[in-house]
Amino acid sequence: MKSDREDEGFDEAGLIDREADFSPFGSYCPHFISDPVMTQRWDDVLFVSWPVAVDQLAARLPAGLWPDEWNGSAWVSLVPFMMRDSRYRDRRLPTGSFPEVNVRAYVVGPEGPGVWFASLDVPSLLPKAVANRVYGLNYRWSRVTVSKDANWVDWSVRRRPRGPRGHVRGHIGQPVSPTGLDQFLTARWRLYAGRKGLVTARVEHRPWELHEATVEGLDLGLVNAAGLHPRNSPWVRWSPGTDVTVERPVSL
Repeated sequence: MKSDREDEGFDEAGLIDREADFSPFGSYCPHFISDPVMTQRWDDVLFVSWPVAVDQLAARLPAGLWPDEWNGSAWVSLVPFMMRDSRYRDRRLPTGSFPEVNVRAYVVGPEGPGVWFASLDVPSLLPKAVANRVYGLNYRWSRVTVSKDANWVDWSVRRRPRGPRGHVRGHIGQPVSPTGLDQFLTARWRLYAGRKGLVTARVEHRPWELHEATVEGLDLGLVNAAGLHPRNSPWVRWSPGTDVTVERPVSL
């Protein structure tokens, strides 16, 4: 019987099956993280993504990163989800489950393609403190409310004390096979961060199960607060979720 690792493209020794889909934005993770620093579960993930001008995003990135492009445009996403069972060094954080809304961009750095987080809004101070200290991520303390039904999920955010707002309601459709753009936006195996210097960390997760989705009631306050101003209609996907593993950060 195959193990989960073999189903994901790894053999029992943790070696990659090169016949699996390991293109830069393929569905399968090209590495195995044996000594993770952070492990967590992402549930009810909504990807709301827009093209933006390359120079607009480039002006917001730290030195050492530049926009990754799809069809001549840079891309930015608003990604709300439920964080569950968040652990640091295999120790569950007391507030290990909470809603999160991040604004992320798609970049290329010294170690290849990845994501850069413009902001990550959460209602819990402890995960904010841990992630900010370990990875230099821009976590912000916010009021985040979530409501959902079988076919929709609604997210509202207000950054404390009197910061920008955000809102989106996603309507969930049928499962879809990932397109090239879906893989570009969701199959990212590395993060870049850092406030006093650039750091990177590899990320591992199973391929996303993606569904069609539409959105209404969009408030782009968090995206605009990051200095990004999309003009087009968004590309939207929803996923029930996956487990995510993050290794230790490395200074660049």
